[in-house]
Amino acid sequence: MHNHTSISSCCSRLSAEELIQAAIEKGLDGICVTEHAEMKGADAARTIGQRLHFPVFRGIEARTDLGDMLVYGWYDDIPDGVSLDELSTRVHDSGGVIFAAHPFYTRGGWNLYTAMEQQGYILHKDWNSLGILKKLTGFEIINGSVDRDTNVLARILASNLGKPGIAGSDAHSLSMVGKAATRFRVNIRTESELVEQLKSGHFEAVRLRY
Repeated sequence: MHNHTSISSCCSRLSAEELIQAAIEKGLDGICVTEHAEMKGADAARTIGQRLHFPVFRGIEARTDLGDMLVYGWYDDIPDGVSLDELSTRVHDSGGVIFAAHPFYTRGGWNLYTAMEQQGYILHKDWNSLGILKKLTGFEIINGSVDRDTNVLARILASNLGKPGIAGSDAHSLSMVGKAATRFRVNIRTESELVEQLKSGHFEAVRLRY
């Protein structure tokens, strides 16, 4: 649910071909490419996936005023710094979904915890008074690139708010591919089916080990 390639994410060392091949070798049924800010990389990866007969679904990691968000079902570029309130309204009105990425990961990247802290809130204590969180579809409760305790805080936050949780490897290199995944109850063939299942909440966040 959360992967980057060097096409559109300067922080990634993975080509689209390398990402797809690694996913195939590790037995994944499909992957999402969620580049930072733009769709170019996800579009290219999907085309390569079609050639290799491997499902590649497009998403985008948007840098909002309240941290990084994973968006699915929205296929336009999203400029950095967009208001989360505005983005969540636009995404939901278009039929898409939005999940907070690595909400407590304070040692790398932009995150919900740090953004809220700058406004005088402690996320894991003040969650019930933060109305904006109720607009999210859910949270990334397992991120393959962060430590267990950080993921536990995300899981607790999602549970407190009654929101579903996804898992993603947040892969930027070969060794990171397939560290975490979201297990669905049904076989997903299209992006619209992916969004439908994300809305249903019928999935499980899992940490993978090989």
